[in-house]
Amino acid sequence: MAKPPVSLLVILDSGLTYGLQKLLLFVLTSLLPLLGVIGLVVTYQSCFEHGGGLLEISRFEVIAFLLFIALERRFTYYCRLFGHSFWQGLLRLLSVLGVASLIVGVGALLIGGGTSAIEPILLQPLWLSTYLLALYLCAPAALIDDAAQNSTRADVVEPTLSTSDMESKS
Repeated sequence: MAKPPVSLLVILDSGLTYGLQKLLLFVLTSLLPLLGVIGLVVTYQSCFEHGGGLLEISRFEVIAFLLFIALERRFTYYCRLFGHSFWQGLLRLLSVLGVASLIVGVGALLIGGGTSAIEPILLQPLWLSTYLLALYLCAPAALIDDAAQNSTRADVVEPTLSTSDMESKS
């Protein structure tokens, strides 16, 4: 079956659509890491808002900081396991934290706009929990082959990837 002739208007419309899609993708890939950095700075400042240093940190904030460090170490391990470079991992981390910042920002706007069903004392734990969940979910993942763990040498275990459709490393 032959394709119908394409008019100049269709060519221009398709080119404009393609250009706008690429521009939107560029804006998203540029702004999400920036929002992640802004979210981390605002979160850090909210924990030390009174200038009292370590004396003003609550128990939940201490637990959240320790979990943040543990999850960051987990993220670094998985990035090395799946062959991501430092910059690819950092961009991935900041992009996911940017998405979490968007979720926290929308939640703050919804809560600030009207009456809230959430008690004000629970807002910061929910905020920090959102970042911790985002950090947990941003680690690269794929299925790991169990056959490598049942090797003849019990002292050396190196997991291998069993999936052919690994995540894109870019």
